[in-house]
Formats: sequence, C-alpha cells, structure tokens
Amino acid sequence: MAAPTAEIQHLSQDLIAVSERNEEKCCVKLAGRITIDSSPDVRVFLLRKLGSIACPVFTVDLGEVTYMDTSGLAVLVEILKAARESSKRFQLSGLRARPRYLLEATRVLHLFEEVDSSCRP
Repeated sequence: MAAPTAEIQHLSQDLIAVSERNEEKCCVKLAGRITIDSSPDVRVFLLRKLGSIACPVFTVDLGEVTYMDTSGLAVLVEILKAARESSKRFQLSGLRARPRYLLEATRVLHLFEEVDSSCRP
C-alpha cells in the first residue's frame, strides 16, 4: 500500500485547500470562506483533483469552512455532476453552520452523500 500524499494550496486570501490521497480515497479539506471571489478557484481546483485522481471515492471536507455563499453551492453541485459522469462517489463531510444551512435551505442536501468522518484514510 502506498503512503498517503498531501498537497496544500492557498486558493485565495481567505481559503486554503489540503488534498490527501491514498489508494482507496481522495479527499480535499477546505478551510476558510467560499465566496463569489474564491469559488472560481475552488471550482478549478476540485475539478482538477476529481479528474486527475484515480480514486473511486472523492470527499470534500467542509469542517473548517466558516462561510459559504450560493456560488460555493453551485461549485458543489457541479462537482457532484462531474463525479457522477466519471462514475465516482462524491461525499461531503464536516458540514456545519452556514454550509449546512445553505444546503438545507436550498433543498439540495439530499443529493449529496454525507459522511461523518473527516478525510482520514
């Protein structure tokens, strides 16, 4: 079994992404604020990770996301669609406060597979 690999990237002044990968699972942990200003970079980063990684399960951990607006929601829906088209499982973990409320209020939470665990292998 290969050792997990990790990459840290500053997507904006207010948002950091840490991607981790092992043979069974690929995960991106986001920390900070996902806004109209940062969502284009989040979109590109997540699509790149989803497309470049040969993992059957792709998880985005939102546990450290303190704020997310509807542009962030649009990015998550787009990643979900891309994952389904690639025959990959897309999961969300760490939903809390604003991100959870946004997904519930827009009635799209049921579209996502939610897992309790963080991005640990």
